[in-house]
Amino acid sequence: MATKRVRRELTTEQVQRWVVSFLILAVSSFPIGALVAVIRSIVDDGRRSDGAILLVVMAVIGIVALGAIRLVHRRPAFAPWILLGAVPAVIAGVLIL
Repeated sequence: MATKRVRRELTTEQVQRWVVSFLILAVSSFPIGALVAVIRSIVDDGRRSDGAILLVVMAVIGIVALGAIRLVHRRPAFAPWILLGAVPAVIAGVLIL
């Protein structure tokens, strides 16, 4: 027997929070993507230590972005979930370095 799902209406403020969250995510993803390309070219030139520093910058950008999204939704900025912001840097580090 299927359960009946109750649909909840969103307020204007909730929609605004979600829109701002997606804007933060989009704005932060552009520098992260650009840093991947820069790191790849730097590592190809033999400067692995500079690439590692840029990986740290990528992780910081991701963590700050997720912290900002949590603040927009009126949640504490510091939570274990914000460490997921470092996932793109970890993946790039495994694939590039």
